[in-house]
Amino acid sequence: MKIHVGYTGFLKIQEIEKNPVIEMPEGSTIMDLFQRIGLKKDAQRNVQAFINQDAAWKSTKLKDNDQVNIVAYITGG
Repeated sequence: MKIHVGYTGFLKIQEIEKNPVIEMPEGSTIMDLFQRIGLKKDAQRNVQAFINQDAAWKSTKLKDNDQVNIVAYITGG
């Protein structure tokens, strides 16, 4: 299935910059997508995924042609 992926914030995800349409197997989750695009575990703690503009858990299953946006948290003080 094809997943359309975008991101905002300070992330630099080369896999998405090369091709924003990622091929994933049926039954894949947001966590599977994170692993597929090479998002490191440290970075995974500091992002929120949205599927078709709705917030999603890492365990949320993806569907063909979903639009996933990965947003990095901005922290500081």
